[in-house]
Amino acid sequence: MKILIVLTYYHPHWTGLTVHAVRVAEHLAVRGHQVTVLTSRHASDLARDEMLNGVRVVRLQPVARFSRGMVTPAFPWAAARLIAEHEVVQIHTPLPEAPLVALLCRSLGRPLLMTHHGDVVMPDSPVEQLLEQAAFQVLRTAASLADGLTSYSEDYARHSRLLSPFHEKLTCILPPVEFPEPDSTAAAAWKQELGLADRRLIGFGGRWVSEKGFDDLLRALPLIRAEVPEAHLVFAGERNVVYDDFYAICRPLIEAEQEHITFLGLIKDRERLASFYAMLDLFVLPSHTDMMAITQVEALLCGTPVVATDIPGARVVVRETGFGQLAPPHDPPGLARTILATLAKRERYRPSRDVVCRIFDTDQTMNAYEQLLARLVQTRSRSDLGARASRRLVGGSWPALAAAPMTAAASLHSLNGAPQAHTGLSADDRALLGQLLRNEADMAYRRRAPTLLGFLDLHDGETVLDCGCGMGVYLMMMGRLRRLNLIGVDGDRERLHWAEREQVPADLSEVDIHQLPFADASFDKVLMSEVLEHLQDDRGALREIWRILKPGGILAISVPHANYPFWWDPINKTIEAFGGQPITSAGPITGIWSNHERLYLPEQLREAVREAGFTVEVVEEQTHYSFPFIHFIVYSIGKPLIERNLLPKGLRDSADRFRGERNSGSPLNPINLGVGLFRLFDARNDRLRGTERTFVTLALKARKPG
Repeated sequence: MKILIVLTYYHPHWTGLTVHAVRVAEHLAVRGHQVTVLTSRHASDLARDEMLNGVRVVRLQPVARFSRGMVTPAFPWAAARLIAEHEVVQIHTPLPEAPLVALLCRSLGRPLLMTHHGDVVMPDSPVEQLLEQAAFQVLRTAASLADGLTSYSEDYARHSRLLSPFHEKLTCILPPVEFPEPDSTAAAAWKQELGLADRRLIGFGGRWVSEKGFDDLLRALPLIRAEVPEAHLVFAGERNVVYDDFYAICRPLIEAEQEHITFLGLIKDRERLASFYAMLDLFVLPSHTDMMAITQVEALLCGTPVVATDIPGARVVVRETGFGQLAPPHDPPGLARTILATLAKRERYRPSRDVVCRIFDTDQTMNAYEQLLARLVQTRSRSDLGARASRRLVGGSWPALAAAPMTAAASLHSLNGAPQAHTGLSADDRALLGQLLRNEADMAYRRRAPTLLGFLDLHDGETVLDCGCGMGVYLMMMGRLRRLNLIGVDGDRERLHWAEREQVPADLSEVDIHQLPFADASFDKVLMSEVLEHLQDDRGALREIWRILKPGGILAISVPHANYPFWWDPINKTIEAFGGQPITSAGPITGIWSNHERLYLPEQLREAVREAGFTVEVVEEQTHYSFPFIHFIVYSIGKPLIERNLLPKGLRDSADRFRGERNSGSPLNPINLGVGLFRLFDARNDRLRGTERTFVTLALKARKPG
């Protein structure tokens, strides 16, 4: 394979991320792959283009630095050219340019693997916190566009705000760790040279930044020394970090214990670093957040037990090997107690190098990367042969992705041969619905309506409830498709009056959906479209639906997707990205959250329906691409114009959901032109690759066991 790797810093820059990236790149090259690295020229003495251990390294000249990133104006052109020349792209994040790389990969038809090395955590200043939120949005955008993601551990990914929504395309791969065996004589000599021969050495290392929690260790030191007077801290790493002045903040704590702390600086020589670990009695990493520090594994490989904080990711090494103990985070006294307990039983926790090497096996790691990259290339090659209109998750399978090519008008086909989405609709049915939906400007509604009606599999003579029928558009469509006994209920009297004016063919009632006035097992089918998200007790309502459905009866549901696309509702998406609460009250800038108690992820909806007693047959995620601000245009501008009867009759006939058959289709009609533009954007949803992660709608089909 021709593999392009993109990251901000590469060798000789020295962090856990760069060490990881170097090892992956060089091992892939050894295995016969053509590997190119695109990175920044972070030091002026570095070559712009060179071969390093079989890897071509292309460095772009930066013009400025911001926080942890570099400004390289040539990046877009260089990235586009190199992406086109390679079969697959791997990015190591955090990476400010990640969304741009992802978009270029999409445009050029190249699969993208995003290897994530930890969520961005910045100091507490307002500016840095703003940068942290911006970085989160950048990385979330890249993750949604990537074909695959990797994390070091399931433990970290499950608790990561960034990674947890993308678990279905996530592969957990332990980092490649290679480290020399220490020279015990050299380690003892160095300890003697430092004047620490009679001390109990507690080592720590890395970048001196706030998330590493070194302040907790400094506060714990007096408590440790009260029990073990000869305890002494030894630090290896960079103290002066340009984007974080945390060392300066810790200076009073350092000065108070300066006789009991030794600073060795950044150690780049691996043999020397092995001697550092080997002379320690204990290696401690009191992180507040950490994906998995490779330094822990290196310490174990040198025979030194580890104390780490009991937080997602950071605890994995100790849990997997058993060679150390976990301390409570943000708790200096608790950290001191854990360190003392580990020192007291040090022989019990002394690591076995063979055991550590079996767990952190570089060959296994590289096999996993090689297989994943090859699979992404093959999957993209197959997906380019056909199109997919939405992602389908069938029954209990998670995930089961649609796999068959299809045209824009075709219905869905699932991986395990489950029924297609519109099996309950004939070709004539679909043609009729096309006419009835001719005026529809909400492209997500236009997609979900045939899906839900197909789920219901309607037959003449059945009794069907539209629960939360609103103005009765679905009742109108069902009445045109079949001869049915239709009942519509809603809690909004004004909406029901509208349905009466439109003379929908149904009995209408204002009811509390949580207490339906119907007998047990009295309905063949129930539709709940965009209803559950409005209810305080969604599970109670679902139990009520289960009660009134006949055994074997079908429930069709749609709800808004919690991971919705940015352009569908940019305002709320931006608010959420910066940690704010979305706008839920009705108003001119209300978006997808309007009057909603919650949005749903697929598994959340599936679990709520299962809990009520249903068997879930199909879950679909629909509408990834959308015209920018379409929700605002349709519901904050168009909807009030129609409901207040402010449009001339000709325009009203081309805009009202009940008047699709009256639309002449004139291209001179401005509303037809606008809807046509929306459909141009929406047409891309007929050709999804199956790797999209943001959607507007969740549609679900469930059945009451019979």
